[in-house]
Amino acid sequence: MGELDVPLVSVVVSARGNTGHLRGLLDALAGQSLPADRFEAVIVDNDLPGPIRPIAEAVREGDWPFAVRVLYEPTPGLSAGRNRGICAARGRYVAITDPDISPEPQWLQTLVTAIEEEQVFAVGGRTVVEYPGGSVTALTKALRECHGAVDWPAHRELAVWPYWVTGCNLLFDRQTAMDVGLFRTDLGRRGGWLGDCEDLEFVDRARQAGHQTLIEPAAVVSHPVYRPETTLRHFVRQGAGHGVCVARMHLSVRVEPAAIQAGREAVHQAVIGLAAGWTFLDRSRAVESARDLARIGAYHLERGRLRLLGRRPIALAQLPVHKIMESC
Repeated sequence: MGELDVPLVSVVVSARGNTGHLRGLLDALAGQSLPADRFEAVIVDNDLPGPIRPIAEAVREGDWPFAVRVLYEPTPGLSAGRNRGICAARGRYVAITDPDISPEPQWLQTLVTAIEEEQVFAVGGRTVVEYPGGSVTALTKALRECHGAVDWPAHRELAVWPYWVTGCNLLFDRQTAMDVGLFRTDLGRRGGWLGDCEDLEFVDRARQAGHQTLIEPAAVVSHPVYRPETTLRHFVRQGAGHGVCVARMHLSVRVEPAAIQAGREAVHQAVIGLAAGWTFLDRSRAVESARDLARIGAYHLERGRLRLLGRRPIALAQLPVHKIMESC
């Protein structure tokens, strides 16, 4: 596998109950323009404990031109699974993605080219959201952003607001990530709990330690979102999980004000939107407002819980840059 049998890139995938999609991802990786001897796939089995390991069986049944390793992580959670894979990765760079992602053939090569040309910590590609099963109702922009970024730059740009990376399309320098710290396991999806922000907190923490992340819109993957993920119930649960995770982010990074939006004005707008949505039968507006109320309520409840536990947010704005990581 190349020089000294060490790959350039380790593609890390944490899988839980989605074996069918995993085979499709590995087939797509076999069609990458980056030579197969320059990358490996590290599959982390994060399924429930049991004698049958369908993820491992699915991998063993295939014959791919690149090295594939399967690891087991008993601690449930997307972040725990990814961290297990990153620690075991052999490549200089780690690319994280999800089992149901469909990358374009130039995906890995484009990410590698960008990170080496720009000399940055990480590069996030463009994620195209597809709705193959249709949606219950036409979604507002705010609701579509719950499934991933909607606005992307035309050319390479730093990953700062209003742009952000998605955890299913991200390449970064492994050693720098080990030095900065991996994904927080109290963030991110965990079983039926719809947590998130693990990728946002990860790159924000690195940036506030002096390591930049770039967006390369030419590195494209497709991400399917199915009908159950476009219902009122899903958006309310997702909003609550997001609110909790944003509150937790305050413990390690300075959160952009635009990512919070949980003050009195936001509550006022959500209440008005909910009333107007139901009154004028504008279902999408009503769903968006219901999600906002769940998000704001969860955010304040979690911040209150953390204060009771004595876990105070760090005042990064008042610290010099070289002191930031000492507070994390």
